[in-house]
Amino acid sequence: MEEIVKLMFEAGTLKLIPRSGWFKVGIKNPESVAEHSFRTALIASLIAYMETKDFDKACKACLLGLIHDLNESRILDLHKLSRRYVRVDRDALEDQIQLMPFAEELKKAMNELMDYVKDADQLELLLQAKEYSESHPSAMLYTKNVKFKTETAKKLAEVIKKSDWRWWLGLE
Repeated sequence: MEEIVKLMFEAGTLKLIPRSGWFKVGIKNPESVAEHSFRTALIASLIAYMETKDFDKACKACLLGLIHDLNESRILDLHKLSRRYVRVDRDALEDQIQLMPFAEELKKAMNELMDYVKDADQLELLLQAKEYSESHPSAMLYTKNVKFKTETAKKLAEVIKKSDWRWWLGLE
């Protein structure tokens, strides 16, 4: 039980860790890793369900999206430029998964569903860049190399690119 409680506290630190790549384009207070993970989880569940029509797979993809950056509680958020110079010798996420009572089931889900999570991660980046681009147009530079494996993610990306992120203003 102590190890699980430690993992819960550790997950809480993701609220304090900013997504560091946004600093490179001038975003002073970027989203946290926890905020990014929340939306990634939601998107992963949507993609998985739209691709498979399987609610159980959608729920598993949601969990995977939620924890896909859990390792950043140990190694922080290393943006792409940092990763050119910093090497992590050990997979922190693997160590963290071992602390979970459903580790084996989680590994199986990762093997089966990670394409949905990777696409969700890229879609979340696209959404966030679109939101930041109003005040920092260079934020969209991070989206020029996004690639998707699923047809659903490809279609969603096209709609995102054409959409106004403040669509709800029409409801006021």
